Amino acid sequence: MKNAKKTVLAAAAALGLTAAAAAGTASAYFTTYATARGGHTVRLGHQSQVREEFSQWTKHISLENTGEKETYVRVKVFAGSVYGLEYSGNGKWRAGEDGYWYYDDILAVGDSTDILDVHIELPVVTDEEGNRVPYTEDFNVVVIQECTAVRYMEDGTPYADWDAVLDKGEDGYDWEEGGAGDE
Repeated sequence: MKNAKKTVLAAAAALGLTAAAAAGTASAYFTTYATARGGHTVRLGHQSQVREEFSQWTKHISLENTGEKETYVRVKVFAGSVYGLEYSGNGKWRAGEDGYWYYDDILAVGDSTDILDVHIELPVVTDEEGNRVPYTEDFNVVVIQECTAVRYMEDGTPYADWDAVLDKGEDGYDWEEGGAGDE
């Protein structure tokens, strides 16, 4: 009987130590998780909407200014590393060094950009005999679009400040001072 009690106590102690060790790990996991509630709506008057159509392995992309003020817009397209992306558009679209494609014209309220085509180059797949077979894997091509306020230099020249920071002052939100010129 004494041996049975010792066995039960030893098992309980082992279970307690295991639970304590696991609780330490779980506790560390839960301390890295945080939630936030509430919020504050910020209306900047600058908003754009992406429009996409797809045909013959090409995304046909245009952006529409759905905000309340003129904007500059840019697009970046992501696909898996095995997929090639080939861009083509008219002279208003240009490639930036940061992977974005920039629309050089100011986009007036309600206007849309010209089409930017992004052709998706699929990897070559062959069967056991080396014959080319159709590509059948599922994949996503993600289009990210951004817009920014049209800003003006002292001489009235418009420009886009893609690094502008929104700052909360006493009277609400406004663009942080700086850049090539101020609004």
